[in-house]
Amino acid sequence: MYIVFGNEIIDSSEIKTAIEDNSNFVVEKDMTKGTKREDTLAYQISITIEELNEIIKENYELDELESEDLFDEYMTMTDDLAMELEEIMPEEVIMNARAYKWDNSANTIKAIIVMGHIELGELKISDITKRLLSQTD
Repeated sequence: MYIVFGNEIIDSSEIKTAIEDNSNFVVEKDMTKGTKREDTLAYQISITIEELNEIIKENYELDELESEDLFDEYMTMTDDLAMELEEIMPEEVIMNARAYKWDNSANTIKAIIVMGHIELGELKISDITKRLLSQTD
């Protein structure tokens, strides 16, 4: 799907490829159409628990973390890693990312990432993120 990004037209499949090629995330679903906007990109992404554990091991002993603390660490780390994707996005992008689920069957953390041109504003991107989160599994 093509979106208007400032003075450019961007193909959502190109951004999907950039995310998968430059990070440990897998794009599970292109949610761009679900934003019901012509100027916003959105994706459901996931990262494996194994990937997150490798990063956590650098700072903590996994055995010492309570399950609730580990869950919080997974969610926070997923948010942080998703926001780092801003570095590979087109200039003047504004983004929001929210981890929302630990999928035990796939052993992944799922998140929503929404982005648009900086003119859109953080409040609008945040509102779109909240709306998409209410529509996900």
